[in-house]
Amino acid sequence: METSFTPLKKYKTKVILCPFVKMIECVFELASPFVVRYIIDDGIKASNWDVSWKLSLILFAMALLGFGVTLIAQWLASRTSADYGFDLKNSIHRHIDEVGEKEIEDFGKDKALNLISNDSFNVQTGLAMFMRLFIRAPFMVFGSLIISFVIDWKAGLIFLLALGLSSLIIFLVIVLSPKKYADVQKDLDSLSVISSDSFSGIRPMRAFGQSEEAKEKFFTSTGSYRQKNIRLSYLNSFINPLTFFFVNMAVAFIVYFGSIEVGVGDLSTGQVISLIGYLSTALAALVMFSRLIVSLNKAKASKVRIDSFLAIPSQGFETRSEKPLKTKNLVSFKNVSFSYNGKNGSKAVSDISFDISIGESVGIIGGTGSGKSTIVSLLSGLYEPTEGTILFNSRPINEVNSSYLLESLNVVLQKSSLFAGTIKSNLLLGNPTASDDEINQALKDSLSESFVNHFPEGLDHPVEERGSNLSGGQKQRLLLARAFLKGGDLLVLDDCLSALDYLSEAAIRKTIRVKKLATLTISQRTSSLKDCDHILVIEDGKILAEGTHKELLISCPFYKEIHDTQAASR
Repeated sequence: METSFTPLKKYKTKVILCPFVKMIECVFELASPFVVRYIIDDGIKASNWDVSWKLSLILFAMALLGFGVTLIAQWLASRTSADYGFDLKNSIHRHIDEVGEKEIEDFGKDKALNLISNDSFNVQTGLAMFMRLFIRAPFMVFGSLIISFVIDWKAGLIFLLALGLSSLIIFLVIVLSPKKYADVQKDLDSLSVISSDSFSGIRPMRAFGQSEEAKEKFFTSTGSYRQKNIRLSYLNSFINPLTFFFVNMAVAFIVYFGSIEVGVGDLSTGQVISLIGYLSTALAALVMFSRLIVSLNKAKASKVRIDSFLAIPSQGFETRSEKPLKTKNLVSFKNVSFSYNGKNGSKAVSDISFDISIGESVGIIGGTGSGKSTIVSLLSGLYEPTEGTILFNSRPINEVNSSYLLESLNVVLQKSSLFAGTIKSNLLLGNPTASDDEINQALKDSLSESFVNHFPEGLDHPVEERGSNLSGGQKQRLLLARAFLKGGDLLVLDDCLSALDYLSEAAIRKTIRVKKLATLTISQRTSSLKDCDHILVIEDGKILAEGTHKELLISCPFYKEIHDTQAASR
């Protein structure tokens, strides 16, 4: 099973190498105060300038070498963490494509997006901090402690007490922080959902006078997120002041006792300054170690969230290697039932059976919530049937190569799926190699030619996110143009002509008939289905009746009622 650390395997050499390079840097840094001691005691105090110059040159060389080694280690950590973050984001995004629609909805779409934008960054940052500090910080602390005992055992005891108290504070933060970071991430998910709803539902909220309620809901969510962040900051804020306090108290004691012993005891001036240098080094290492702990706590909370998502089984597209031979019977639903809540939940569709042959047009009509769009989702492979079988070219659809299935199906939904760019860039999503003549023909067939030519930029007219700068009818016609460019074995129209007038819809229907495309049409209009070879009337997820338009007007009162009501309203 893939985890958040799976993409890290190819970087394991760099991950292991970086801490060892850091250890070389630590050796140079730990040796520096020792050299300073001899510069003071054997050089400056003894007025031996020759020794002072030679040791100073050695100190400079050590600093230069340490700087070079540091650059190598920092580059290794930065490059490796950046590459790993890139691969981790790709892994999450790839898994989003591989899992089923239901699993994504259960997990939460906004939460999944947070994994890419926020959680993967936390794990990436945690890796960078780990590579730089996990070996360096303890090595510097214990190295300074050991050398302090070598210089003077009494100073070493003071040193040990200060480090022990500081380590206790850091340990308490390690124990208390992870759950708090997990709670903060949950609030961030909630905030993302509320923000997404606010953006997508801004018009209905204003129309129903719910703007103030939406603001209050948003402020409540941000308030909770703020309070948890503040409490977490309070906890982390204890590390640095207390660490500084304990270490600086140790410095004060060493300076005090050192001043007494200098000249009368075993400590020299160089040794006192050296001890202060090691305490300062240990203090900096402890501060860095505390930052490492904070970063690793955040990374751990994010890793758990990412792993829980990657643990969701994929639909196994990679195992679908066979391309079925084309048969006359293109699609077959065999007693298909489906529930969004599993086998024990209420069924969205129940015992659905129908066939679509090459060149045949099938229509589906029914009330809101009757299961029409669920049938399209099942046909597209977004969900797997709870019961029954769906065949594509006489093969179970879950055994059909996913790429082949997506190429063969041409689904046009009512909901706009236009993207920020230009009209041409959106059309080319259907066929990236389409020529200008093919694009112009698709525009003509979809009745888009007139309004596209009206734009000064023509095909280069900018399209804003979700096509917000286009009307509903314009968006639907561009979606049809893109579908005509793509082609495929089966054209699925899921109520995608609802924004068009009857004359425009009739013209497009005529074009589809001329092209002799196999079509599955979902519509609320009987006029949109009257030319279909076969029509299914769906109610409460079941097939109420089926037949041609003329047959259903006679045999199905429900269908006739819909037809008469719509005819009277024209």
